[in-house]
Amino acid sequence: MAAALLQSSRQPHARECGWIRDEQHVAGVGRMRAQLHETGYRAHSHDTYTLSLVEGGVQEFSYRRSVHRCAPGQVSILHPDETHDGRPGSDVPLSYRCVHLSPAAVQDAIAATGARKAALPFVREPVVYHPGLARDLLCAFEAELEPLFADSLIASLANHLSGLAFGIRLETVQGRLDVVALDRAAEFLRSNADRVVHSRELEAITSLTRFELATQFRRRFGTSPYRYLLMRRLDLVRHALRAGIDPAQAALQTGFADQSHMGRVFRAALGMTPREFAKLYRR
Repeated sequence: MAAALLQSSRQPHARECGWIRDEQHVAGVGRMRAQLHETGYRAHSHDTYTLSLVEGGVQEFSYRRSVHRCAPGQVSILHPDETHDGRPGSDVPLSYRCVHLSPAAVQDAIAATGARKAALPFVREPVVYHPGLARDLLCAFEAELEPLFADSLIASLANHLSGLAFGIRLETVQGRLDVVALDRAAEFLRSNADRVVHSRELEAITSLTRFELATQFRRRFGTSPYRYLLMRRLDLVRHALRAGIDPAQAALQTGFADQSHMGRVFRAALGMTPREFAKLYRR
């Protein structure tokens, strides 16, 4: 949720109001994290799907003529152009993270699988307990919002929305594979692993849409184009560390935003820090 804020009648001190951290939208995805103490949102609407994972406190909101409460571990799903408000629903500060999805991108992701239902999914229950969806919303904040990461995230969340709305998980829809185009994309990712690769580049060399590519690529290579690119980038990092290059310089050479970004990704993928890896290799 992101809209005009409404202060409680109790007039909390500034330190009690909480905070909001959001990002510019990339390729149909926006991300936000927030903590609200006694501050709430007036009635408003978005032109996106808004999926929120509550991490602490209770999210209380009025939506479609009812009041709903979302507890930690649950996900609230708000549809485009639907009026709602929002506020902490307990004495504990409300902490949550949310992802905004372009409806057109969701529809394109569903259509790219060949699923017969390509309409916008409507999930009747605005609060759900869905471990897979919650996990993907957590993972949505683990990487820089690069275009290929955005594509993978949209495809994954569209899969959950389709399952909840239509009873169809998109990953079970088996269409054809354009093996030649997919192999061309993989080679392009390997050759450009030291930089950000844009969806339009892969679309140009494969003649597949970004969501056709995301869906088919996972079926052939077992992972998303973004993850494949990231692992090839880490191959370059390991090569640099084995050559004795300092981690800070290795981060710059291999396309990471900075050493901290590289360290987080390296540790998550390989189970140790770059310096630990370099130290072990020198022994």
